[in-house]
Amino acid sequence: ARLNTLFDDVNNAIAALAAELKAGNLWDSVTIAQVSEFARTLTPNSGEGTDHAWGGHYMLLGGDVKGGQIKGIYPDDLTDEGPLGIGRGRFIPTTPFDAYFQAIAQWVGVPSANMDNICPNRNSFS
Repeated sequence: ARLNTLFDDVNNAIAALAAELKAGNLWDSVTIAQVSEFARTLTPNSGEGTDHAWGGHYMLLGGDVKGGQIKGIYPDDLTDEGPLGIGRGRFIPTTPFDAYFQAIAQWVGVPSANMDNICPNRNSFS
């Protein structure tokens, strides 16, 4: 219940920001990157929050973002018994953290020749 309320708060804040950017005709020039320094479990803990996990869940939002896509491999089985599940709602990542930032770097015009310097682990999971 508490986590759902917090998600509602974040959703409402992002919606308000997006509305202001659209009103100012800036939405297509802004990319919002939702990033956490650590992943969170998909299942709640006893305090109705979530615990640290392995991997991460990141989102890009903005008028120029081609949405509705999942970068990497979305698990077919989100149970602890699935092939990527390691227990308590944690999963082994399939895509490097750098893949997320590579998309942003490309969007802002970083030359391909410099990409390995900016995102050194982008090919680590291939």
